[in-house]
Amino acid sequence: MAGQKSRQYFEDLFVLEMANNHWGSIERGLKIIHDHAAIARKNNVKAAIKLQFRDVDEFIHPNFKGNTDLRYVKKTEDTRLDREGFSVMVEAIKAAGCIPMATPFDEAR
Repeated sequence: MAGQKSRQYFEDLFVLEMANNHWGSIERGLKIIHDHAAIARKNNVKAAIKLQFRDVDEFIHPNFKGNTDLRYVKKTEDTRLDREGFSVMVEAIKAAGCIPMATPFDEAR
């Protein structure tokens, strides 16, 4: 029974990847959520909006923190959101009628 319920949950599910395209801005993240949800509603699809959770302080090695010469270090630091910011976006995803999903990059989140 549990396996069947899991299959039903994921059947015909579209995963809309937001990742860190919020660029560290809750306002930008909310706009992406709004736009993704509008497309899902227009096309009458079951959609999940997927975030990426990172504890930036633990994710970047201390020797590389603040290094703007390394593109991925700068991007990761620039897309930092705290737990409250993620919570706001998760609640917005739910309110928009979509399913929140996440890729965890570390144990802290």
